[in-house]
Amino acid sequence: MPNEVDLATAIATEVAKQIPVKDAYDDALKPGARQMGTLVEDLTKVILLGLAPVQLAAALQDRYRAFLDRSVRRIPEADRVLPAPQILGPVLEGIKYEPEDSPISEMFSQLLSSSMDRGRVQDAHPAFSQIVRQLSQDEAVLLNSMWRLLKDEGRSYRQQFTQDLDNNARTFSNTVMEIDEVPRDNLMFPENVEFYGQHLYALGITAFYDSARQQPLWNEGQDDDATVDYNRVQVGVRIFKELRFTDVGRKFMACVSP
Repeated sequence: MPNEVDLATAIATEVAKQIPVKDAYDDALKPGARQMGTLVEDLTKVILLGLAPVQLAAALQDRYRAFLDRSVRRIPEADRVLPAPQILGPVLEGIKYEPEDSPISEMFSQLLSSSMDRGRVQDAHPAFSQIVRQLSQDEAVLLNSMWRLLKDEGRSYRQQFTQDLDNNARTFSNTVMEIDEVPRDNLMFPENVEFYGQHLYALGITAFYDSARQQPLWNEGQDDDATVDYNRVQVGVRIFKELRFTDVGRKFMACVSP
């Protein structure tokens, strides 16, 4: 009997047999649409076939049905198409490990919806399910917050900080944050924000970009607008950054964000 680890493989294999990739993508180009009930029924049958060799709790089967129903219902009937198995299989595997109301589960649901929406199916890349699986709950919360800010206000979270300059070693140190808009209040582990930023950068989703020219800091409080004084010495720098989505990140969030 297959063990639980084989569940995703069994589902993905059966999905690929019942809904070949070519048929899924051809369906997205055909006129007309499947009714919501038919589409959910077809997908449920495929999943149950995949689950047949596995002794699985009924609760998980019920969750798959509810998950599919919710993902399909948000798509207008005229726009519904079959999802590609490379997306459906990994998505179903992913939600097995997530609470129903978690931000990660919602991302999986939105991704599946995108893959079944004739108007968005071209944006639902198979790699996105793997990206979602690598996110922590805090990272999902942070990404959704960034996306809302971009959609509502057309901007990104800003940071402004200074660093001291060691003129002998020509190195900068002692970072002092002056403005930090990156939200932490809704995070379970706010102390991990810097790590989250590095991880999201490694995934190719976000990056800190320079938002303005660096501002030299001079001794005795002089600035760039002051009369040139050849005796002045640069003692530091003020740096302006924004946490922005990359091009891949924008396409990713368009598929997985509510």
